[in-house]
Amino acid sequence: MTEKITRFTTAEERDNIAGIELDPTDVDHFMDQLRKGLVEAASDHVTAVQGNFALRAETTIRLSRPVRDEDGNVVDHVGRGMLEGTLKARKVFIDPSKAPVVD
Repeated sequence: MTEKITRFTTAEERDNIAGIELDPTDVDHFMDQLRKGLVEAASDHVTAVQGNFALRAETTIRLSRPVRDEDGNVVDHVGRGMLEGTLKARKVFIDPSKAPVVD
């Protein structure tokens, strides 16, 4: 059985497209995974003796799917985006009274 693969839109079809809508459930699931990844990456910073610290975040989004071109060849169609920003991070202590004194 051959996998069904979509084709590129024609110019006329493209003129009728208002935008793209992502499934909110899929986006929420992906964001949960992203948050877990951010927390895991931030955990490397527990060595800093600091109450609050700014972490510079960089996230690259790559979405791809197979699609047929005008000649019928299957190509990987890719969309990319990059987000950058700063996240405030604060340590959570088991016993806050034993937390180090910081500036």
